[in-house]
Amino acid sequence: MKRVYPIESRCIGCRLCEIACIVAHSRSQDAITSFRSEGLVFNNERARPFIDPAEALKAGRPRTSARCTVSPSQPYRVSTRCRHCDDAECVLACKTGALHKDAEGRVLLDESRCVGCWMCIMACPSGAISRNAACGNVPSVENNGVNHHCDLCVDLGLDTPACVRMCPVAALVFEDRDDQSATSAVSREEPAPVTAH
Repeated sequence: MKRVYPIESRCIGCRLCEIACIVAHSRSQDAITSFRSEGLVFNNERARPFIDPAEALKAGRPRTSARCTVSPSQPYRVSTRCRHCDDAECVLACKTGALHKDAEGRVLLDESRCVGCWMCIMACPSGAISRNAACGNVPSVENNGVNHHCDLCVDLGLDTPACVRMCPVAALVFEDRDDQSATSAVSREEPAPVTAH
């Protein structure tokens, strides 16, 4: 199965992958409209004082809705997202069956079944799952929300995920590798040259 792999040595920390993800999953799928009309956030700076996404939203400083995140670590920056592990611990931990693997092996979410128990967040070995505090299925529970992780743009009809298409330095590749595991998803080595998108 094809997955997104980051190449640390190429990433320049521009965060365009995050923007591409937000826009691709917006209602309009247009950057200007999603920012001005839909009110989507493209920078987490205003939400920095808040660890909890629900508290940030309540304070009027919501976090971005990106399903990938660029780590600020040095000397390399790296874009991380769900690795769609072969033996996905998040799927095993999901008590409602909201998380499931499709026929191709992608880890997908049935939002209507997610109750925000966060067992998936605790089970994920790569920290690739976050909470979407803007969407909750249990209104009586304060700070409820649903699982939020990379879906490889499967519902968007894209042959290559939006983050990979947007990356200006080809620091993200979408390919099938035989050695997929939760710990082998980041490469520091330079692969063969990638042609422009």
